[in-house]
Amino acid sequence: VPGIADVVNFGGLVKQYHVITSPDRLLRYNLNIQTIIDAITQNNINTGGNIITRGGQGFVVRGIGAIRNKEDIGNIVVTSLKGVPVFVKDLASIEEFPLPPTGVLGYAIKNKNGEITDIDSGVQGLIAMRRGENPSNVIDALKERVNDINENDLPEGVKLKITYDRSQLVDYTIDTVSRTLFEGFSIVIIVLIFFMGSVRSALVVATTIPISMLFAFSMMKLTGIPANLLSLGAVDFGIIVDGAVVMVENIMRRYRDATPEDKKVGIIRFTLTSAQEVGREIFFSITIIILAYLPIFSFQRVEGKLFSPMAYTLAFAITGSMILALTAIPVLMSFIYRKQFESDSPGKIEWHNPVFAWVQKKYEKAIAFLSPHALKTTLFAFGIVVIVVLFGMRNIGTEFLPELDEGGFNIRCFFPVGISITEAGKFDGLIRKIISKYDPVNLVITQQGRNDDGTDPYGPNRLEILVGLKDYSTWTSTISKEELLKKMKLDLETSVPGALFSFSQPILDNVTEAVTGSVADLAILINGEDLKFMRSKADSILQIIRSVPGSSESGIEQEGDQAQLSIEINRPAAARFGVNVSDLQKMIEAAIGGRSISKLYEGSKRFDIVVRYASDYRSSVEAIKNMQVLSSSGVRVAFSQLASINLIDGPTIIQREDGKRQISVRTNIRGRDQGSFAAEAQAKVNAKIKLPKGYSLDWGGQFENLSRAGKQLTIVIPLTIMIIFLILFSMFKNIKHVIIAMSGIPFALVGGILALLIRGYSFNVSAGVGFISLFGVSIMVGVLYVSRANNLVNDLGLEVPDAVRKAAAIQLRPSLMTMIPAFLGLLPAARAAGIGSDVQRPLATVIVGGLCSALLMTLLVLPSLYMLLERNKESKNK
Repeated sequence: VPGIADVVNFGGLVKQYHVITSPDRLLRYNLNIQTIIDAITQNNINTGGNIITRGGQGFVVRGIGAIRNKEDIGNIVVTSLKGVPVFVKDLASIEEFPLPPTGVLGYAIKNKNGEITDIDSGVQGLIAMRRGENPSNVIDALKERVNDINENDLPEGVKLKITYDRSQLVDYTIDTVSRTLFEGFSIVIIVLIFFMGSVRSALVVATTIPISMLFAFSMMKLTGIPANLLSLGAVDFGIIVDGAVVMVENIMRRYRDATPEDKKVGIIRFTLTSAQEVGREIFFSITIIILAYLPIFSFQRVEGKLFSPMAYTLAFAITGSMILALTAIPVLMSFIYRKQFESDSPGKIEWHNPVFAWVQKKYEKAIAFLSPHALKTTLFAFGIVVIVVLFGMRNIGTEFLPELDEGGFNIRCFFPVGISITEAGKFDGLIRKIISKYDPVNLVITQQGRNDDGTDPYGPNRLEILVGLKDYSTWTSTISKEELLKKMKLDLETSVPGALFSFSQPILDNVTEAVTGSVADLAILINGEDLKFMRSKADSILQIIRSVPGSSESGIEQEGDQAQLSIEINRPAAARFGVNVSDLQKMIEAAIGGRSISKLYEGSKRFDIVVRYASDYRSSVEAIKNMQVLSSSGVRVAFSQLASINLIDGPTIIQREDGKRQISVRTNIRGRDQGSFAAEAQAKVNAKIKLPKGYSLDWGGQFENLSRAGKQLTIVIPLTIMIIFLILFSMFKNIKHVIIAMSGIPFALVGGILALLIRGYSFNVSAGVGFISLFGVSIMVGVLYVSRANNLVNDLGLEVPDAVRKAAAIQLRPSLMTMIPAFLGLLPAARAAGIGSDVQRPLATVIVGGLCSALLMTLLVLPSLYMLLERNKESKNK
């Protein structure tokens, strides 16, 4: 299937042909196991004899000598005794045996009636997609191929069944995104009609949405950005229409106030003049909104993959809307209002909105009351900003990202080190039964040990459990997913004593493990050389971490020492008996472990031929010690005379990073934010744990991502604000005006922080992206107000107090129409609770809250701030 990188098998038994011999049978003929190996490998070949000619024909010469069945293996001659051949079948039995499994797969599937089908042993294909492929296309092609295999290739009674399908998560997230986008679009249209008082004008503005999105989709196609939750989940139609709103509102106001002399110039020239009044402000405002996404463009690794698509999509859409606002919107306005503009008795440009009229009247009174007290108003407003920011810094926790709900669980179970795969497998069925009894569960897959490729270096004590859940809308109980997790965890720990359980999610596990090396929320990495010393420190750190409130599912990632049978060859003793070390090593590998020495082909299938001793001679330490070895003189020697054979403890997994050994302590964090937990943990660990030179202590996991993203933001955000400052200065040529325009940033922070506090969210990368998005939108109102006030003072010659009040009255409606649709457009995303909404919800929450406070405080405080900073101009005019 195009787009597939690999298919990894898990579970099942692999057929082999075992040649089972014993020291007694070999020594009877003064042979060793290597003799059998050589005989089989040398008698399992096909050869070519070039070509012979006969008349005008040429014939290929083939020597057929490959083994075809186990009878062929038995009939291979190993040696001869007094002219009598000794065959393999005289020295060994040839039997079909499975390869000792390294992994066991079981699964339980629940049908629509709640009946459970539980299978103890199955075979699974884990399909990996190539990077950059479209998952929807690949999965559709996969399903077609699976159906084709089931119908045409598999024997009767054998079927491929899809157990985990990533497209289900894709479909859920697309449904969530589609619903929030539709709700946001509908809200924006209703708000536009309400404030503009004209269906025609509102529809002109609304045309920018589909055309801007078409422009964005075209650019996404060119840049290879797919349409998904990450790229479309936080698209705000209210922000997209801001430029068009300002343009249409200004043209409508000019049409409404047009005099007979204005109409004489014609609607085209009049509309052009009206558009030029705000064109410069629209261009600079939209440019600033796009530049505000610069920190997101600089994101790396996980945060870059999650949020860069959204930033690019919004930037494309806003760029398209700016082009439309400066070109097509004035043309459309002149077209739909031509007859009305040129008529001697034109009707009303807009219908009277009593609600807006009442708001405008109250607003003008408020400005008239506040502007004489400009200093007090400004100090009070910025005092609120300082208080809220300081309070938020103390009470808002930090984390890397909210957990994306994938609609299921991934559970990791840790049995005691050294348990055999057979013994561990006895608990798999019990675990599936415990999990399956919960009504929301419809699938449980258990993976004991490692896959066939051995790419996951896990021992038999590791059990991974995939839990599939029903669609939330079909749950009959009121239990939440979080409550289900807690009950399931308690039930498992009670029923399987001695085992540790860690809960996560499938995609999250794979991504975080690939990026950070650990699936845990927090990983403490000890780097050095002495494993025993490092493990003792890891044990101490583990006890400290478990004492920190909020720690859950804590442990050491690498298993402790495990009992091993160490065979240390005594070189002087081996030399005395004329036995080579290589002969002893081959015997350990083949006789005890079982060595694959050749292949047997059955049609298109091939199977390993394995040589080993019978189980009686290798199943215990004493049996191995008493194993007979043939010396060069023909004397039989016990293996214990040639090597030291002892049970010792030794490591099973040695992890390295940058050339140094590493042991990591992991923990998940429940009921607490990552930032405060890590800070408390670091303080306690640093106070009690001291490492000598050559050893280091690093903090990784999800916390590593949080630290990296935080450092990146502390550099890029000030740089972005500086760039915005320079752009505004090039526009106004006045630092005071730049300060007034940028005052929307701290005002927006107030609402964003309060929104996080009210909803109980921590500050994370998603919320940070929300604050970044606020920069441009909150500045836009300030830019428009300052431009209007400057126009009234400089061009029309009004006194500053009069200009302040009049600019506020003129800019009230465009301010409301730019800010209200923007935050209402994201309100559905802030309230969304479906699968796929988790990552975008904090972002939307911050923008909604921030725009609310920015709107309120900007409208009330900007006139006073302008009045305060332009006192000298007032005195000069007087």
